[in-house]
Amino acid sequence: MIPLLGQKIFLDLFPAPEFLLLSTAGIVIADNDTKFVQLRREILGGGFKLINSSKFVNPPGTVESGLINNPDNLKSVLRDISKRFHIHYTHATLPEEKSYLFTATIDWVPHSGLRDAVAFIIEENVPISLAESVFDFEIIRENESVGEIRLAVSVLPKHIVDSYVNVFESAGIIPISFNLESQAIARAVIHHKDKRSYLIINLTRNKTGFYVVEEGIVQFSTTRSCGLNEDDSYPDVDELKTEMKKIIDFWNTSTDKTGKLANKIEKILLCGLGASKARLVEKIMDKNEISHALSDVWLNISSSREQVSLIPFDASLDYASAIGLVLPRHSIK
Repeated sequence: MIPLLGQKIFLDLFPAPEFLLLSTAGIVIADNDTKFVQLRREILGGGFKLINSSKFVNPPGTVESGLINNPDNLKSVLRDISKRFHIHYTHATLPEEKSYLFTATIDWVPHSGLRDAVAFIIEENVPISLAESVFDFEIIRENESVGEIRLAVSVLPKHIVDSYVNVFESAGIIPISFNLESQAIARAVIHHKDKRSYLIINLTRNKTGFYVVEEGIVQFSTTRSCGLNEDDSYPDVDELKTEMKKIIDFWNTSTDKTGKLANKIEKILLCGLGASKARLVEKIMDKNEISHALSDVWLNISSSREQVSLIPFDASLDYASAIGLVLPRHSIK
C-alpha cells in the first residue's frame, strides 16, 4: 500500500508524458464554438478526474453544418487551446450531420476479417463510394453458433475527415481518435453496463440531435436544423416534438429480419446547452409518456464525485460529448 501511495504522489509531481497516455483531452468542434476538456487518470479506482474545461467561440462562418469554411480561423482557435493548456494530442469529434449511420447483420466472420466484410456492404447502404469514404463500426451482438454478427456502422466522406485532420495537424495537435458526437455523448451519459434502449436529445444552438442507443451503442441518429436560437429563444418546439414522436414510433415498431420487435425506448436523456433551459425541456416533454431526465455527464468518469462541483450542473450538460471522447469504448469487442 505504501509503494502505491508513493507512486501516486510521484505521478502528481511528475506526470507521465501526454503521448504515453494517448491523451486525456477531448475537443468538440461545433458551428458556433469549440469545447475542450482535459481529464487526468486516477491512480486509485481507475477512473478520471476533470482538470480543465473551456469553451471557445468560433468566428462567424468558420464552421457551418459541420463544414470547415475557414480553416485559418479554426486553426487559430485550436492553437489557442494548445498553447493555453499545453495540448499536443487529443480525441475529437467529426460532424454528425455529415455522417451516415446504419445497422446490418452479416454472416459471422473472425474479428480479423470484420473490416473487409463491412467494406463490402458500404456502397449498398450509403450514397458514397467505398473509395471516397472513411468508416468505423461497433459490434452490437454476435452469435457464432447461429453464424451472425450485428453491427452499427458509421461512414463519412473522406474529404470531410481529411479537412478535420488537416486543421488539427496544422494547429500542432495530433488527433489520436475521432468519434461522432452521438457516440461520445452515449459513452458519457449511459452507464457502460446498461443495455436498455434510450433516446438521447442533444439540444444545441440552431440544431438538435436525436440518437437512439441500445446495447450501449448508437443505432440511429438524425440531426435537425432547429434548436436554441442565439437569443436563447426556441420557436421550433412543435417541430422538435413531432420529430421526437416520429423517431419513438419508428424505433418502437421496427423489427429485425426475423420479425422480432426492437426493445422499446425506456427513457429519454437530454443534454446540450438547451437542456439547461427548464421551460424548453418542459415544452418538449409535455404530454410525453416516456420518462425523461437531464443527463449526468459524470456517470462513467469515476466513483469519486469531486469533479461535479468544478462545473455547474447546467453548464456540464454542454460538455457531454467532450467528456465522452476520452472514455474507453467498453462495447468494442
